[in-house]
Amino acid sequence: MDQQLACGCGCDNSEFLSTSCTLAIASVPMQKWEKLYSPEEALREGTVFPSLNLPLFITEK
Repeated sequence: MDQQLACGCGCDNSEFLSTSCTLAIASVPMQKWEKLYSPEEALREGTVFPSLNLPLFITEK
């Protein structure tokens, strides 16, 4: 019997995707609380935490 996965792609990865398979382990360091951006600045920068403001490219402001 063909079983379709929840993704709907129709592939049969039943041996790979077993219930005992660990797909990922997250490692998230604790973040210290700090002064937040104002709501306006947070929307402009894309984060409320200045230490997480790591632009991928430099633009003129």
